Amino acid sequence: MDNKEKLVKKARNYLLDLLPSAGQIARRYLHAEELPSKKKGEHDFVTAADLAVDDFLQKHLKKDFPEIPILTEETVDRDLSEYYDEEYLFIIDPLDGTSNFARGDDNFSISVALVERGEPLLGVIFSPISSRLFWTTYRDRKAFWNGRSISVSDIRVLDKAVVCTDWSHLLETRDRTTHFLRKVYGHVRQIKILGSAATDITLLARGGVDIYHHVRLFPWDVAAAGLIAQKAGAKVTDIKGNTWNVFSEGIIAANPNLFDKLFELIKD
Repeated sequence: MDNKEKLVKKARNYLLDLLPSAGQIARRYLHAEELPSKKKGEHDFVTAADLAVDDFLQKHLKKDFPEIPILTEETVDRDLSEYYDEEYLFIIDPLDGTSNFARGDDNFSISVALVERGEPLLGVIFSPISSRLFWTTYRDRKAFWNGRSISVSDIRVLDKAVVCTDWSHLLETRDRTTHFLRKVYGHVRQIKILGSAATDITLLARGGVDIYHHVRLFPWDVAAAGLIAQKAGAKVTDIKGNTWNVFSEGIIAANPNLFDKLFELIKD
């Protein structure tokens, strides 16, 4: 076993124990009478729970993996391009689906990935309310949900497919999502907007939806989820159909029976 494999194995076991503990913090905030929050952007905000979970995860990772830098949604302080060539990097989203969380909706999750120069080596996602724990590594042939392997659906025709997407926090990308919705409307069985990229992509990975598409995401949204989807059998690319990595602008993840059919529909 080489040093990379040893690191990934150590980090996997560590995160499988750590994320449920972080989930306990999120649950305590979810049931608080009042949840303080502040705006991060025109359509984005951060709650006290985001910050508490972020602080908890960072403290533990810095203590036990001091040599590995951390990129986290709540504390990113430099241009993302400066992270592209990091040999190893932890990427954290302390609460993916903050808008859902703030309204008492349980469709949110905690996501942590270990990345090597933009390529995910390990992804762990925990949904605190349902206690669903998803994970995989670059060495695994499968993705796992609470210890059992999962796979994408085997639907073969678009008119039976369930598509999941969402609106970006960046206003300038919203017309592109509208264009996507117009393209697929009438060609698929159902379109869902659920509000948490990490959680929604794990839904794809276990066959709950057939396609996930998003025009603009950040590394913390998809670093863990993209790898989990791939290992569950999804075809994963950026929105132009090119090779995906955690710094890609957007993502298409789909049951491979449907990917080409979808792409033909939306490619312009």
